[in-house]
Amino acid sequence: MQMVNLLKANELKNIKLIAGANGIDRDTKLIGMIEAPDIESYLFAGQLLVTTGYHYYQNIDRLTELIKKMSAVGCAGLGIKANRYFKKIPNEIIQLANSLDFPLLLTPAKESLSQTVSSLIKVVIKSDVLRLSRAIQQNQQLSQLALNNTKYNVFLDQCAIYLKHDIVLLDSHFRVRFTNQAIWDQREKISSDLRNTAQGSYLSLSKEITINCGNRRLRIIPLMVMYSENKSFIGIFDLEKLTSMQQLQLQQVQNIISLMNSRTDVRKEDASHQLNEFFNNVLTGRISIDLTDQHPDKLNINLQENCYCAVCGLQPAKNGVLLFLNQVEQVRHLSDWFIDEYNIRATSFVSQQQLVLIISDSQNPEHFLSALALFLKKMFGNRYLLKIGLSHAKLPVNQLPSLYHEAKKAYTLAEQSNIVIQQFRPKKVSELLQLIPKNEANSFVTEILGPLLQIKNKQEMDDLLATLKLYLYNHQQINLVAQQLFIHRNTVVYRLKKAADILQLDYKDPEVAQRLLVALLLL
Repeated sequence: MQMVNLLKANELKNIKLIAGANGIDRDTKLIGMIEAPDIESYLFAGQLLVTTGYHYYQNIDRLTELIKKMSAVGCAGLGIKANRYFKKIPNEIIQLANSLDFPLLLTPAKESLSQTVSSLIKVVIKSDVLRLSRAIQQNQQLSQLALNNTKYNVFLDQCAIYLKHDIVLLDSHFRVRFTNQAIWDQREKISSDLRNTAQGSYLSLSKEITINCGNRRLRIIPLMVMYSENKSFIGIFDLEKLTSMQQLQLQQVQNIISLMNSRTDVRKEDASHQLNEFFNNVLTGRISIDLTDQHPDKLNINLQENCYCAVCGLQPAKNGVLLFLNQVEQVRHLSDWFIDEYNIRATSFVSQQQLVLIISDSQNPEHFLSALALFLKKMFGNRYLLKIGLSHAKLPVNQLPSLYHEAKKAYTLAEQSNIVIQQFRPKKVSELLQLIPKNEANSFVTEILGPLLQIKNKQEMDDLLATLKLYLYNHQQINLVAQQLFIHRNTVVYRLKKAADILQLDYKDPEVAQRLLVALLLL
Protein backbone atom coordinates (compact mmCIF):
# COMPACT_ATOMS: atom_id res chain seq x y z
CA MET A 1 0.00 0.00 0.00
CA GLN A 2 1.46 3.35 -0.96
CA MET A 3 2.12 5.77 1.89
CA VAL A 4 -0.10 8.40 0.28
CA ASN A 5 -3.10 6.04 0.45
CA LEU A 6 -2.18 4.86 3.93
CA LEU A 7 -2.34 8.38 5.31
CA LYS A 8 -5.75 8.97 3.73
CA ALA A 9 -7.34 6.21 5.83
CA ASN A 10 -9.87 7.58 8.31
CA GLU A 11 -8.46 5.38 11.09
CA LEU A 12 -5.09 7.12 10.74
CA LYS A 13 -6.27 10.72 10.49
CA ASN A 14 -4.30 11.69 13.60
CA ILE A 15 -0.97 10.64 12.09
CA LYS A 16 0.74 13.67 10.54
CA LEU A 17 3.29 13.78 7.73
CA ILE A 18 5.93 16.27 8.85
CA ALA A 19 8.70 15.67 6.26
CA GLY A 20 9.57 13.75 3.06
CA ALA A 21 6.32 14.57 1.26
CA ASN A 22 7.94 13.78 -2.11
CA GLY A 23 8.40 10.17 -1.04
CA ILE A 24 4.81 9.30 -0.23
CA ASP A 25 4.63 7.01 -3.26
CA ARG A 26 6.74 4.49 -1.31
CA ASP A 27 5.10 1.11 -0.88
CA THR A 28 4.22 0.01 2.67
CA LYS A 29 4.36 -3.74 3.14
CA LEU A 30 4.94 -4.32 6.86
CA ILE A 31 4.53 -2.34 10.08
CA GLY A 32 7.09 -2.66 12.86
CA MET A 33 7.97 -1.06 16.21
CA ILE A 34 11.49 -0.13 17.28
CA GLU A 35 12.15 -1.80 20.62
CA ALA A 36 15.95 -2.17 20.46
CA PRO A 37 18.74 0.20 19.38
CA ASP A 38 20.21 -2.25 16.84
CA ILE A 39 17.20 -2.13 14.49
CA GLU A 40 19.53 -0.93 11.68
CA SER A 41 20.61 -4.55 11.17
CA TYR A 42 17.06 -5.71 10.41
CA LEU A 43 15.79 -3.21 7.84
CA PHE A 44 14.13 -4.18 4.54
CA ALA A 45 12.23 -2.51 1.71
CA GLY A 46 8.61 -1.57 2.38
CA GLN A 47 9.03 -1.46 6.16
CA LEU A 48 7.27 1.27 8.14
CA LEU A 49 8.69 1.60 11.64
CA VAL A 50 7.31 3.56 14.59
CA THR A 51 9.19 4.54 17.75
CA THR A 52 8.71 6.40 20.99
CA GLY A 53 12.07 8.03 20.32
CA TYR A 54 13.61 6.65 23.50
CA HIS A 55 16.77 5.35 21.80
CA TYR A 56 17.36 8.58 19.87
CA TYR A 57 16.24 11.70 21.76
CA GLN A 58 19.62 11.93 23.49
CA ASN A 59 21.58 10.86 20.41
CA ILE A 60 20.41 12.72 17.31
CA ASP A 61 23.34 11.35 15.29
CA ARG A 62 22.00 7.83 15.77
CA LEU A 63 18.57 8.96 14.48
CA THR A 64 20.28 10.59 11.51
CA GLU A 65 22.06 7.34 10.65
CA LEU A 66 18.84 5.35 11.06
CA ILE A 67 16.97 7.59 8.59
CA LYS A 68 19.81 7.40 6.06
CA LYS A 69 19.91 3.61 6.25
CA MET A 70 16.13 3.26 6.05
CA SER A 71 16.03 5.47 2.99
CA ALA A 72 18.86 3.57 1.32
CA VAL A 73 17.20 0.18 1.94
CA GLY A 74 13.84 1.40 0.60
CA CYS A 75 11.85 1.48 3.82
CA ALA A 76 8.42 3.09 3.60
CA GLY A 77 8.94 5.63 6.40
CA LEU A 78 9.50 6.32 10.09
CA GLY A 79 6.91 7.38 12.69
CA ILE A 80 7.91 9.13 15.96
CA LYS A 81 5.47 9.44 18.86
CA ALA A 82 4.61 13.07 19.56
CA ASN A 83 5.36 14.67 22.94
CA ARG A 84 6.90 11.59 24.50
CA TYR A 85 10.69 11.88 24.30
CA PHE A 86 10.71 14.39 21.45
CA LYS A 87 8.80 17.53 22.35
CA LYS A 88 9.83 18.83 18.94
CA ILE A 89 11.50 17.07 16.03
CA PRO A 90 14.89 18.73 15.39
CA ASN A 91 15.16 20.86 12.25
CA GLU A 92 18.17 18.89 10.98
CA ILE A 93 16.08 15.70 11.04
CA ILE A 94 13.25 17.42 9.13
CA GLN A 95 15.74 18.73 6.56
CA LEU A 96 17.39 15.32 6.19
CA ALA A 97 14.06 13.55 5.59
CA ASN A 98 13.07 16.16 3.00
CA SER A 99 16.41 15.86 1.21
CA LEU A 100 16.03 12.07 1.01
CA ASP A 101 12.31 12.19 0.11
CA PHE A 102 11.85 9.90 3.09
CA PRO A 103 8.42 10.11 4.81
CA LEU A 104 8.69 11.16 8.46
CA LEU A 105 5.49 10.81 10.52
CA LEU A 106 4.34 12.12 13.89
CA THR A 107 2.09 9.63 15.66
CA PRO A 108 -0.64 10.72 18.14
CA ALA A 109 0.55 11.66 21.65
CA LYS A 110 -2.66 10.43 23.30
CA GLU A 111 -2.44 6.99 21.73
CA SER A 112 -0.16 4.20 22.86
CA LEU A 113 2.41 3.06 20.36
CA SER A 114 0.90 -0.41 20.27
CA GLN A 115 -2.49 1.09 19.39
CA THR A 116 -0.88 3.09 16.57
CA VAL A 117 0.85 0.00 15.24
CA SER A 118 -2.40 -1.98 15.47
CA SER A 119 -4.30 0.71 13.51
CA LEU A 120 -1.59 0.82 10.85
CA ILE A 121 -1.60 -2.98 10.50
CA LYS A 122 -5.40 -3.09 10.18
CA VAL A 123 -5.37 -0.51 7.40
CA VAL A 124 -2.55 -2.28 5.54
CA ILE A 125 -4.23 -5.69 5.88
CA LYS A 126 -7.54 -4.26 4.77
CA SER A 127 -5.82 -2.67 1.80
CA ASP A 128 -3.99 -5.91 0.98
CA VAL A 129 -7.23 -7.85 1.09
CA LEU A 130 -8.88 -5.34 -1.23
CA ARG A 131 -5.89 -5.36 -3.56
CA LEU A 132 -5.75 -9.15 -3.58
CA SER A 133 -9.47 -9.32 -4.29
CA ARG A 134 -9.06 -6.79 -7.08
CA ALA A 135 -6.03 -8.68 -8.47
CA ILE A 136 -8.02 -11.93 -8.49
CA GLN A 137 -10.89 -10.22 -10.27
CA GLN A 138 -8.51 -8.71 -12.84
CA ASN A 139 -6.83 -12.05 -13.38
CA GLN A 140 -10.22 -13.67 -13.96
CA GLN A 141 -11.16 -10.96 -16.45
CA LEU A 142 -7.87 -11.29 -18.36
CA SER A 143 -8.09 -15.07 -18.33
CA GLN A 144 -11.61 -14.93 -19.70
CA LEU A 145 -10.47 -12.62 -22.50
CA ALA A 146 -7.72 -15.10 -23.37
CA LEU A 147 -10.12 -18.07 -23.30
CA ASN A 148 -12.50 -16.19 -25.59
CA ASN A 149 -9.71 -15.81 -28.20
CA THR A 150 -9.91 -12.05 -27.82
CA LYS A 151 -7.71 -10.12 -30.24
CA TYR A 152 -4.36 -9.07 -28.83
CA ASN A 153 -4.98 -5.34 -29.19
CA VAL A 154 -8.24 -5.60 -27.21
CA PHE A 155 -6.48 -7.67 -24.55
CA LEU A 156 -3.61 -5.16 -24.33
CA ASP A 157 -6.11 -2.32 -23.95
CA GLN A 158 -7.35 -3.97 -20.77
CA CYS A 159 -3.77 -4.59 -19.58
CA ALA A 160 -2.94 -0.91 -20.10
CA ILE A 161 -5.94 0.06 -17.96
CA TYR A 162 -4.82 -2.22 -15.12
CA LEU A 163 -1.16 -1.19 -15.27
CA LYS A 164 -1.89 2.48 -16.08
CA HIS A 165 0.91 2.36 -18.66
CA ASP A 166 1.08 1.85 -22.42
CA ILE A 167 2.01 -1.70 -23.43
CA VAL A 168 3.31 -3.38 -26.60
CA LEU A 169 3.76 -6.99 -27.68
CA LEU A 170 7.02 -7.62 -29.56
CA ASP A 171 8.07 -10.58 -31.69
CA SER A 172 11.56 -12.11 -31.79
CA HIS A 173 12.66 -9.47 -34.31
CA PHE A 174 11.81 -6.63 -31.90
CA ARG A 175 8.94 -5.65 -34.18
CA VAL A 176 5.73 -4.42 -32.60
CA ARG A 177 2.94 -6.89 -33.26
CA PHE A 178 0.22 -5.29 -31.14
CA THR A 179 -0.28 -2.34 -28.78
CA ASN A 180 -3.04 -0.82 -26.71
CA GLN A 181 -5.26 1.53 -28.68
CA ALA A 182 -3.68 4.75 -27.38
CA ILE A 183 -0.39 4.09 -29.22
CA TRP A 184 -1.63 1.91 -32.08
CA ASP A 185 -0.67 4.48 -34.73
CA GLN A 186 2.89 4.63 -33.32
CA ARG A 187 3.72 0.94 -33.76
CA GLU A 188 5.89 1.37 -36.89
CA LYS A 189 7.92 4.16 -35.31
CA ILE A 190 8.35 2.15 -32.10
CA SER A 191 9.55 -0.85 -34.15
CA SER A 192 12.04 1.32 -36.01
CA ASP A 193 13.35 2.89 -32.79
CA LEU A 194 13.73 -0.51 -31.13
CA ARG A 195 15.54 -2.14 -34.03
CA ASN A 196 17.89 0.83 -34.35
CA THR A 197 18.78 1.10 -30.67
CA ALA A 198 18.58 -2.50 -29.39
CA GLN A 199 21.94 -4.02 -28.50
CA GLY A 200 22.88 -7.64 -29.21
CA SER A 201 20.73 -10.49 -30.44
CA TYR A 202 17.05 -10.55 -29.61
CA LEU A 203 17.16 -14.35 -29.56
CA SER A 204 19.67 -14.35 -26.70
CA LEU A 205 17.70 -11.88 -24.56
CA SER A 206 16.48 -13.81 -21.53
CA LYS A 207 16.38 -11.13 -18.82
CA GLU A 208 14.32 -8.03 -18.32
CA ILE A 209 15.91 -4.83 -19.67
CA THR A 210 14.96 -1.16 -19.87
CA ILE A 211 15.99 0.87 -22.91
CA ASN A 212 15.31 4.23 -24.49
CA CYS A 213 12.60 4.24 -27.14
CA GLY A 214 12.14 7.66 -28.66
CA ASN A 215 11.70 10.04 -25.76
CA ARG A 216 10.38 7.35 -23.43
CA ARG A 217 11.77 4.49 -21.37
CA LEU A 218 10.58 1.00 -22.28
CA ARG A 219 10.82 -1.95 -19.92
CA ILE A 220 11.12 -5.13 -22.01
CA ILE A 221 10.25 -8.47 -20.42
CA PRO A 222 10.78 -11.87 -22.12
CA LEU A 223 7.73 -14.13 -22.15
CA MET A 224 7.63 -17.88 -21.67
CA VAL A 225 7.55 -19.64 -25.06
CA MET A 226 7.45 -23.20 -26.35
CA TYR A 227 10.41 -22.66 -28.68
CA SER A 228 13.28 -20.31 -27.90
CA GLU A 229 13.49 -19.31 -31.58
CA ASN A 230 9.92 -17.94 -31.40
CA LYS A 231 10.63 -15.52 -28.58
CA SER A 232 8.15 -12.81 -27.69
CA PHE A 233 8.38 -9.87 -25.33
CA ILE A 234 6.08 -7.39 -23.68
CA GLY A 235 7.22 -3.80 -23.42
CA ILE A 236 5.77 -1.36 -20.89
CA PHE A 237 6.41 2.34 -21.22
CA ASP A 238 7.63 4.54 -18.36
CA LEU A 239 7.33 1.85 -15.71
CA GLU A 240 10.39 2.70 -13.64
CA LYS A 241 9.17 1.89 -10.15
CA LEU A 242 6.77 -0.94 -9.42
CA THR A 243 4.37 -1.10 -6.52
CA SER A 244 3.61 -4.55 -5.13
CA MET A 245 0.20 -4.37 -6.83
CA GLN A 246 1.79 -3.54 -10.17
CA GLN A 247 4.24 -6.41 -9.73
CA LEU A 248 1.34 -8.79 -9.22
CA GLN A 249 -0.57 -7.34 -12.17
CA LEU A 250 2.51 -7.50 -14.37
CA GLN A 251 3.07 -11.16 -13.51
CA GLN A 252 -0.55 -11.89 -14.40
CA VAL A 253 -0.15 -10.14 -17.75
CA GLN A 254 3.08 -12.05 -18.47
CA ASN A 255 1.52 -15.41 -17.66
CA ILE A 256 -1.63 -14.91 -19.71
CA ILE A 257 0.09 -13.46 -22.79
CA SER A 258 2.59 -16.33 -22.59
CA LEU A 259 -0.37 -18.72 -22.65
CA MET A 260 -1.88 -16.90 -25.64
CA ASN A 261 1.47 -17.02 -27.45
CA SER A 262 1.83 -20.75 -26.77
CA ARG A 263 -1.50 -21.28 -28.44
CA THR A 264 -0.22 -19.28 -31.42
CA ASP A 265 2.98 -21.37 -31.47
CA VAL A 266 0.92 -24.56 -31.61
CA ARG A 267 -0.93 -23.21 -34.65
CA LYS A 268 2.39 -22.29 -36.28
CA GLU A 269 3.73 -25.77 -35.69
CA ASP A 270 0.60 -27.28 -37.17
CA ALA A 271 1.04 -25.08 -40.26
CA SER A 272 4.69 -26.20 -40.47
CA HIS A 273 3.69 -29.86 -40.37
CA GLN A 274 1.17 -29.24 -43.16
CA LEU A 275 3.90 -27.56 -45.19
CA ASN A 276 6.19 -30.55 -44.62
CA GLU A 277 3.47 -32.94 -45.75
CA PHE A 278 2.67 -30.87 -48.83
CA PHE A 279 6.24 -30.59 -50.11
CA ASN A 280 7.11 -34.19 -49.23
CA ASN A 281 4.15 -35.23 -51.35
CA VAL A 282 5.53 -33.06 -54.16
CA LEU A 283 8.91 -34.79 -53.78
CA THR A 284 7.36 -38.22 -54.07
CA GLY A 285 5.13 -37.24 -57.00
CA ARG A 286 1.86 -37.67 -55.11
CA ILE A 287 1.01 -34.01 -55.80
CA SER A 288 1.48 -32.25 -59.10
CA ILE A 289 1.53 -28.50 -58.57
CA ASP A 290 0.33 -28.02 -62.14
CA LEU A 291 -2.89 -29.84 -61.25
CA THR A 292 -3.75 -28.45 -57.83
CA ASP A 293 -4.31 -25.15 -56.10
CA GLN A 294 -4.44 -26.73 -52.64
CA HIS A 295 -1.04 -25.40 -51.64
CA PRO A 296 -0.28 -23.82 -48.22
CA ASP A 297 -0.86 -20.12 -47.69
CA LYS A 298 1.77 -17.45 -47.02
CA LEU A 299 4.62 -19.01 -48.96
CA ASN A 300 7.62 -16.74 -49.52
CA ILE A 301 7.95 -18.01 -53.08
CA ASN A 302 5.83 -18.12 -56.21
CA LEU A 303 5.12 -21.73 -57.15
CA GLN A 304 5.38 -20.83 -60.84
CA GLU A 305 8.75 -19.05 -60.73
CA ASN A 306 12.18 -20.65 -61.05
CA CYS A 307 13.78 -21.71 -57.78
CA TYR A 308 16.91 -23.36 -56.41
CA CYS A 309 16.83 -26.14 -53.83
CA ALA A 310 19.21 -26.60 -50.90
CA VAL A 311 19.53 -29.41 -48.35
CA CYS A 312 20.95 -28.58 -44.89
CA GLY A 313 22.00 -30.82 -42.03
CA LEU A 314 24.17 -30.98 -38.91
CA GLN A 315 27.10 -33.26 -38.17
CA PRO A 316 28.83 -33.76 -34.79
CA ALA A 317 32.09 -31.79 -34.77
CA LYS A 318 33.85 -34.60 -32.91
CA ASN A 319 33.28 -38.03 -31.41
CA GLY A 320 31.03 -38.10 -28.36
CA VAL A 321 28.77 -35.27 -29.52
CA LEU A 322 25.21 -36.49 -30.03
CA LEU A 323 22.60 -35.37 -32.53
CA PHE A 324 19.02 -35.20 -31.29
CA LEU A 325 15.85 -35.73 -33.29
CA ASN A 326 14.50 -32.27 -32.48
CA GLN A 327 17.62 -30.51 -33.76
CA VAL A 328 16.42 -30.47 -37.34
CA GLU A 329 13.34 -28.59 -36.09
CA GLN A 330 15.61 -26.19 -34.25
CA VAL A 331 17.58 -25.62 -37.46
CA ARG A 332 14.29 -24.97 -39.20
CA HIS A 333 13.03 -22.50 -36.58
CA LEU A 334 16.32 -20.59 -36.68
CA SER A 335 16.38 -20.60 -40.49
CA ASP A 336 12.80 -19.34 -40.64
CA TRP A 337 13.73 -16.59 -38.18
CA PHE A 338 16.66 -15.60 -40.41
CA ILE A 339 14.48 -15.65 -43.54
CA ASP A 340 11.91 -13.44 -41.81
CA GLU A 341 14.51 -11.07 -40.35
CA TYR A 342 16.05 -10.31 -43.74
CA ASN A 343 12.95 -10.72 -45.94
CA ILE A 344 14.45 -13.58 -47.95
CA ARG A 345 12.29 -15.10 -50.66
CA ALA A 346 12.65 -18.69 -49.52
CA THR A 347 10.53 -21.40 -47.89
CA SER A 348 11.67 -24.29 -45.71
CA PHE A 349 10.39 -27.75 -44.92
CA VAL A 350 11.77 -30.92 -43.31
CA SER A 351 12.37 -34.15 -45.18
CA GLN A 352 14.23 -37.24 -43.94
CA GLN A 353 15.54 -35.38 -40.87
CA GLN A 354 17.10 -32.67 -43.02
CA LEU A 355 16.08 -29.10 -43.72
CA VAL A 356 15.12 -28.40 -47.33
CA LEU A 357 15.12 -24.81 -48.60
CA ILE A 358 13.34 -23.65 -51.75
CA ILE A 359 15.02 -20.39 -52.79
CA SER A 360 13.61 -17.98 -55.37
CA ASP A 361 15.99 -17.28 -58.25
CA SER A 362 15.50 -13.57 -57.46
CA GLN A 363 17.85 -14.26 -54.53
CA ASN A 364 21.55 -14.96 -54.81
CA PRO A 365 21.52 -18.49 -53.34
CA GLU A 366 25.24 -18.62 -52.51
CA HIS A 367 25.10 -15.27 -50.70
CA PHE A 368 21.96 -16.23 -48.75
CA LEU A 369 23.27 -19.67 -47.75
CA SER A 370 26.67 -18.26 -46.71
CA ALA A 371 25.00 -15.70 -44.43
CA LEU A 372 22.63 -18.36 -43.06
CA ALA A 373 25.55 -20.72 -42.36
CA LEU A 374 27.37 -18.01 -40.35
CA PHE A 375 24.20 -17.31 -38.36
CA LEU A 376 23.58 -20.99 -37.58
CA LYS A 377 27.21 -21.53 -36.61
CA LYS A 378 26.89 -18.67 -34.13
CA MET A 379 23.72 -20.20 -32.67
CA PHE A 380 25.02 -23.80 -32.45
CA GLY A 381 28.63 -23.05 -31.57
CA ASN A 382 31.48 -25.46 -32.25
CA ARG A 383 29.71 -28.69 -31.23
CA TYR A 384 28.21 -29.21 -34.68
CA LEU A 385 29.23 -28.78 -38.32
CA LEU A 386 26.70 -27.46 -40.80
CA LYS A 387 26.64 -28.99 -44.28
CA ILE A 388 24.65 -27.57 -47.20
CA GLY A 389 24.06 -28.95 -50.71
CA LEU A 390 22.75 -26.60 -53.42
CA SER A 391 21.18 -27.52 -56.74
CA HIS A 392 22.81 -26.29 -59.95
CA ALA A 393 19.54 -26.03 -61.85
CA LYS A 394 16.81 -23.49 -61.22
CA LEU A 395 13.37 -24.72 -62.19
CA PRO A 396 9.69 -24.15 -61.28
CA VAL A 397 8.65 -25.82 -58.04
CA ASN A 398 6.75 -28.52 -59.91
CA GLN A 399 10.23 -29.81 -60.83
CA LEU A 400 11.19 -29.99 -57.15
CA PRO A 401 12.13 -33.71 -57.29
CA SER A 402 14.86 -32.94 -59.86
CA LEU A 403 16.12 -29.96 -57.87
CA TYR A 404 16.09 -31.97 -54.66
CA HIS A 405 18.01 -34.81 -56.32
CA GLU A 406 20.78 -32.38 -57.30
CA ALA A 407 20.86 -30.75 -53.85
CA LYS A 408 20.98 -34.14 -52.14
CA LYS A 409 23.92 -35.23 -54.33
CA ALA A 410 25.74 -32.00 -53.51
CA TYR A 411 25.00 -32.46 -49.79
CA THR A 412 26.62 -35.92 -49.89
CA LEU A 413 29.75 -34.36 -51.41
CA ALA A 414 29.76 -31.66 -48.71
CA GLU A 415 29.57 -34.34 -46.01
CA GLN A 416 32.70 -35.95 -47.44
CA SER A 417 34.73 -32.72 -47.53
CA ASN A 418 35.66 -29.71 -45.42
CA ILE A 419 33.40 -27.49 -47.52
CA VAL A 420 30.27 -26.09 -45.84
CA ILE A 421 28.34 -25.29 -49.02
CA GLN A 422 28.66 -27.56 -52.06
CA GLN A 423 26.80 -26.81 -55.29
CA PHE A 424 25.87 -29.64 -57.59
CA ARG A 425 28.13 -29.78 -60.65
CA PRO A 426 26.63 -31.46 -63.74
CA LYS A 427 28.91 -34.04 -65.30
CA LYS A 428 30.64 -33.22 -68.58
CA VAL A 429 29.93 -35.40 -71.61
CA SER A 430 33.35 -37.01 -71.21
CA GLU A 431 32.53 -37.83 -67.56
CA LEU A 432 29.21 -39.37 -68.57
CA LEU A 433 30.94 -41.49 -71.20
CA GLN A 434 33.22 -42.87 -68.51
CA LEU A 435 30.16 -44.50 -66.97
CA ILE A 436 29.85 -46.85 -69.98
CA PRO A 437 31.29 -50.28 -69.17
CA LYS A 438 34.85 -50.53 -70.46
CA ASN A 439 34.34 -53.58 -72.69
CA GLU A 440 31.35 -51.94 -74.43
CA ALA A 441 33.29 -48.70 -74.91
CA ASN A 442 36.26 -50.59 -76.42
CA SER A 443 34.00 -52.48 -78.81
CA PHE A 444 32.36 -49.25 -79.99
CA VAL A 445 35.72 -47.50 -80.53
CA THR A 446 37.12 -50.46 -82.44
CA GLU A 447 34.01 -50.64 -84.62
CA ILE A 448 34.15 -46.96 -85.59
CA LEU A 449 37.86 -46.10 -85.53
CA GLY A 450 39.48 -49.51 -86.01
CA PRO A 451 41.13 -48.84 -89.43
CA LEU A 452 42.69 -45.59 -88.20
CA LEU A 453 44.02 -47.24 -85.05
CA GLN A 454 45.84 -49.82 -87.19
CA ILE A 455 48.08 -47.25 -88.91
CA LYS A 456 51.65 -48.24 -88.13
CA ASN A 457 53.05 -44.70 -88.18
CA LYS A 458 52.00 -43.48 -84.73
CA GLN A 459 52.62 -39.80 -85.52
CA GLU A 460 50.45 -40.00 -88.61
CA MET A 461 47.71 -41.79 -86.63
CA ASP A 462 47.77 -39.15 -83.88
CA ASP A 463 47.64 -36.30 -86.43
CA LEU A 464 44.65 -37.78 -88.22
CA LEU A 465 42.76 -38.46 -84.95
CA ALA A 466 43.45 -34.98 -83.55
CA THR A 467 42.41 -33.27 -86.79
CA LEU A 468 39.24 -35.34 -87.08
CA LYS A 469 38.27 -34.65 -83.44
CA LEU A 470 38.72 -30.86 -83.74
CA TYR A 471 36.88 -30.87 -87.08
CA LEU A 472 33.82 -32.51 -85.53
CA TYR A 473 34.06 -30.56 -82.24
CA ASN A 474 34.21 -27.22 -84.14
CA HIS A 475 31.18 -28.03 -86.27
CA GLN A 476 33.29 -28.84 -89.35
CA GLN A 477 34.92 -25.38 -89.59
CA ILE A 478 38.21 -26.08 -91.40
CA ASN A 479 39.73 -22.62 -90.85
CA LEU A 480 39.18 -22.86 -87.10
CA VAL A 481 40.82 -26.31 -87.02
CA ALA A 482 43.84 -24.95 -88.90
CA GLN A 483 44.23 -22.08 -86.42
CA GLN A 484 44.06 -24.39 -83.43
CA LEU A 485 46.61 -26.85 -84.87
CA PHE A 486 48.84 -24.11 -86.32
CA ILE A 487 48.85 -25.74 -89.77
CA HIS A 488 47.75 -24.66 -93.25
CA ARG A 489 44.14 -25.04 -94.28
CA ASN A 490 45.11 -27.37 -97.12
CA THR A 491 46.84 -29.66 -94.63
CA VAL A 492 43.56 -29.97 -92.71
CA VAL A 493 41.68 -30.79 -95.93
CA TYR A 494 44.31 -33.40 -96.85
CA ARG A 495 44.15 -35.11 -93.43
CA LEU A 496 40.34 -35.18 -93.38
CA LYS A 497 40.19 -36.71 -96.89
CA LYS A 498 42.75 -39.34 -95.94
CA ALA A 499 40.88 -40.27 -92.72
CA ALA A 500 37.58 -40.46 -94.65
CA ASP A 501 39.17 -42.75 -97.21
CA ILE A 502 40.61 -45.04 -94.50
CA LEU A 503 37.33 -45.18 -92.55
CA GLN A 504 35.14 -45.12 -95.68
CA LEU A 505 32.75 -42.64 -94.02
CA ASP A 506 30.94 -39.45 -95.05
CA TYR A 507 31.36 -36.63 -92.50
CA LYS A 508 28.33 -34.80 -93.88
CA ASP A 509 26.00 -37.50 -92.57
CA PRO A 510 24.88 -36.16 -89.10
CA GLU A 511 24.58 -39.63 -87.57
CA VAL A 512 28.02 -40.61 -88.83
CA ALA A 513 29.52 -37.39 -87.45
CA GLN A 514 27.86 -38.00 -84.08
CA ARG A 515 29.11 -41.58 -83.82
CA LEU A 516 32.61 -40.50 -84.79
CA LEU A 517 32.72 -37.79 -82.10
CA VAL A 518 31.48 -40.17 -79.39
CA ALA A 519 34.13 -42.73 -80.40
CA LEU A 520 36.85 -40.06 -80.30
CA LEU A 521 35.69 -38.91 -76.83
CA LEU A 522 35.70 -42.50 -75.58
CA LEU A 523 39.18 -42.96 -77.01
